[in-house]
Amino acid sequence: MAAAILEARCVAPFTVRVRFSDGMDGEASLKPCLFEWEPARVPDLSVETRDWLRVPENFQTVRVDPETGTLAWADARPFSASLVYWRVERYRVKATVRLKDGAVLSSELLGGRGEVWSNGLTVGRARANTVVVDQEGVAPVHARVTVGGGHHPCYFIEVVEGTVTAGGTSASVPGERLRVPARQPLLLELGPCVVEIE
Repeated sequence: MAAAILEARCVAPFTVRVRFSDGMDGEASLKPCLFEWEPARVPDLSVETRDWLRVPENFQTVRVDPETGTLAWADARPFSASLVYWRVERYRVKATVRLKDGAVLSSELLGGRGEVWSNGLTVGRARANTVVVDQEGVAPVHARVTVGGGHHPCYFIEVVEGTVTAGGTSASVPGERLRVPARQPLLLELGPCVVEIE
């Protein structure tokens, strides 16, 4: 028997963050099941339920059915726990803050890609930021970072306050944006620090 789903929440369009009874956790994108797969691959997904779940606002109402241990929307349980388990991606976004001399100040694992990049992240001194850089010369909210670009993903770095350097380019005007290809970890220079996001 497959592990049961204990917790689930929508973190991006058609993506749920799940935790299973065997300790497995991560993000499961169900977009291929809804938009690409033949109906026979998901036999419990009726045409009506599929069409309803293709609306992001409807998909966001996901919950866990405690009796079956799988995802549910109203009375529909279109995906078996084993299918969701198979779709789980355990990837996490790692953020490391270093001084420019290389000394590590902090390192943390953030949520998965969908969870982190659906809203982007903020970097700065204030505790409410996704990545906190508590150093002199770093503004309360120094920069916002998002990912986009389709087949050629890029990091988009928006200056909020202060100077930001990324990809060999600096910007210091609030609202100014830098674009850096997402082929490797992002290195942001903020005041005396470098923030590496991978």
